[in-house]
Amino acid sequence: MKKGMKILWFVLHIVFGLYFINVAIRFLKIPESLGVVDQWIIFVGGILVLLGGINYLRVSKKIS
Repeated sequence: MKKGMKILWFVLHIVFGLYFINVAIRFLKIPESLGVVDQWIIFVGGILVLLGGINYLRVSKKIS
């Protein structure tokens, strides 16, 4: 994968990860306008978590 795509995936993982942490702890107030897309954000974040797990397994097989 190109370096730019790796950085984009990293940033997406960070953004969704921080959003999930914020949903649980509420350290930042989220605007009500994001409440409409809240379920989509959680859905996309779940997909990113699954892809991250698959990528972890794939990389760990190459190392072994």
